Amino acid sequence: MNQVLPLKSNTLRQLNLLRYQHDNPPSQHAYLQHQRKQADAPDLGLQKAWFNSMRNVLEEIDQMLQCVPASMPFRFLDLGCCPGGFSSYILSKNPYASGVGISLAVESGGHACLLEEENLSRFELHWADLTRYQLGPAFIDDPQLQNFPFAPGFDLVLIDGHPLRSAQGLPNDLYLHGDRLLISQVIVGLVSAALGGTIILKQSKPERLITSQLIFLLDGLCADIRTWKPVCMHGTRSTFYICGKAFRLGSQALRWGQILSGLMHLWVQLSYAGPDGKGRKLLPTDLDFIVNNETLKTVYAPRLRQLSEHIWTTQSQCLKGWKKAQAAGF
Repeated sequence: MNQVLPLKSNTLRQLNLLRYQHDNPPSQHAYLQHQRKQADAPDLGLQKAWFNSMRNVLEEIDQMLQCVPASMPFRFLDLGCCPGGFSSYILSKNPYASGVGISLAVESGGHACLLEEENLSRFELHWADLTRYQLGPAFIDDPQLQNFPFAPGFDLVLIDGHPLRSAQGLPNDLYLHGDRLLISQVIVGLVSAALGGTIILKQSKPERLITSQLIFLLDGLCADIRTWKPVCMHGTRSTFYICGKAFRLGSQALRWGQILSGLMHLWVQLSYAGPDGKGRKLLPTDLDFIVNNETLKTVYAPRLRQLSEHIWTTQSQCLKGWKKAQAAGF
């Protein structure tokens, strides 16, 4: 769902021009096709490169937002964890940390786990499809669904999973699976994070309706929320991270149960609605129970711009740098 809000921002307007210039040249289309082919069948060297890049991403986020302690007991959940860069960073930084990860199995099209041997004893890996847990408001009689394999109460939940084109048994429409995966991960995060814990969520384009609704969600449930775009990997892309601290201690913490129930009912629709019972895509009004379009465009717009301006600025600067490098033949 790519509906965007009509936010008034010169920074965003200039960025959209740069995005158009960046996305439309034939050379860029060829480059993206090459990247997709590599991503669909990555060799060990490429997977190691991703592993190291993800380590660098979390290190940059941590340096700016201080979300991983160095020397105290610390329990984390890493969703879409493999090849394991995020978990590697945490376990290497904090010798008292322990983690749980969920990732799609290699034989189902997922990535291999490249976590260092010395960190494996403090990490519990579950090979599973994140959309195939019991995430509805009541038990669903579907043999493909399983219960959570872990207890809640994580100090940090990392939500970074994305749909893989190489995954087996997915709907023909990758966007349908992407919508289901996003809502599945948000439900798992809201259920699993400890009171006072931290949630880090990767999203794209803060001006998108669904992204702004998720920003609003964490801004209300958490006492402190920050956003960050790691330039080491996401500079020219539209992706960024939302970091919500002091979970369920925010100004709208009492809405946690109501919001979770709404997401669970929505998950049932995304998974089982439609004429063939195989689910449907997200609709523009699906998350109105969190906050509607009108509120985002008016009352919440100044706060949304405050959390977004530096993201737009960073992407603009990186796209300008990329354009100069391309013109110089690099």
